[in-house]
Amino acid sequence: MADILLVNAHWGDLFSGRVRRYNRAFPPLELLNSAALLRQAGHRVRLVDSRARPDLPIPRDYDLAFVTLSPLDRWQCPNTDLDAAARFLRPFDPARLVLMGAQVTVATDALLARFPAHGALLGEPETGIVALADGAEPGVVPGSAGRRGAETVMGPSALALDVKALPVPAFDLVDFRDYRYEVLGDRLGLLELTRGCPWRCKFCLLTMYGKKYRKKTVPQMMAEIAAARAAGMKRAYFQDLEMTADRELVLELCEALRSTYRDGEFEWACQTRPDTVDGPLLVAMKRAGCSLIHYGVESGVERVVATTGKGQSLAAVEAGVALAHAAGMRTLCYFLLGLPGETLDEMWRTLAFAERVRPTYASFQVATPYPTTPFHAEFHHGDPAVFPDQFDGPLGGDALRALARTFTRRYHTSPRYVQTRLAGPGRRNVIAELLLLLRYLR
Repeated sequence: MADILLVNAHWGDLFSGRVRRYNRAFPPLELLNSAALLRQAGHRVRLVDSRARPDLPIPRDYDLAFVTLSPLDRWQCPNTDLDAAARFLRPFDPARLVLMGAQVTVATDALLARFPAHGALLGEPETGIVALADGAEPGVVPGSAGRRGAETVMGPSALALDVKALPVPAFDLVDFRDYRYEVLGDRLGLLELTRGCPWRCKFCLLTMYGKKYRKKTVPQMMAEIAAARAAGMKRAYFQDLEMTADRELVLELCEALRSTYRDGEFEWACQTRPDTVDGPLLVAMKRAGCSLIHYGVESGVERVVATTGKGQSLAAVEAGVALAHAAGMRTLCYFLLGLPGETLDEMWRTLAFAERVRPTYASFQVATPYPTTPFHAEFHHGDPAVFPDQFDGPLGGDALRALARTFTRRYHTSPRYVQTRLAGPGRRNVIAELLLLLRYLR
């Protein structure tokens, strides 16, 4: 039996680094899954979420410390400020440190060369963490890597995680009072009905998920919700990449939620594609407690969307937003600026599209060419950085990030928008949203 420490790394301010990454504090669900598996195997487990509580000291009395540089909610858009990671990792004993997360998975050799460690778990940590805790060597266990002198040794590829075989996450290891989402509320939990994505958008970092789309059962999901609520969770965000890809599964979950919880007793949010929803499905979700839905839109220009391989029309976006609003839900649309070949005029047309469609919230971010994505393979910047900040384009990095802030401010401060927010659903969150916006725009 080993004494295992699980740690979620802290990356600095709420908005940190050159790209102003939003370091929101969501429960690290993959660490809670890992803790439950480690307990099943007889190990002692402690968890320190430094992202949520940077004030907490890191214990020194452990056999192995597994540190994730990107928890589940950041697998697609991990922090890339490696200087911040170096500062956080400095106190750990390299001989007892195992790195995890998207950064070390997509740039294994570079990160293990920079950050001395016992080894790394690559991809889904739940697949190999018990074997390493049992004493197996990094670079031998499937889905792991280790250093032998100056060389990186890679273990065989791990099989895709069977999510149906996961135990109930160890929700008792976190304090739900540490977690909130400004557009949803406090005592927030993170849940996952499915893992992976059946689509392959060219910009999307999916290396952590592998190639298989997998689903839990509704009874399994309901048991997790009950356990999380017993531990203090009031509301939840489903981290599924495409929550409604399996329509019948979502309808089954909604029926189970409605039969278990009274109206307003359990509120939740999710993300999905707007071309996988319809009116009856959204009404069922709203009646089951879904008050907010996130859509990936990327651009308001059909030509630019086509370059991403997303296979989604702007008409579907407009319909998806309108149907969600008709069902009484709020919407958040994600837009990327600076996609390959995108012109400055097309970026402004994306803002105009957002202003026409009028989602409840619009998130404008700079497109990042993450390693292992098709867009990174097409990236010809000549930048030696492990994680380039942006693609080649008409704007430099600072100007592009300034434009994203300009669009965010313009969208959320127009008189028409403010009037709609004060009169619409979710208005109890307006003050928290305004404070978040001010911190981002600083």
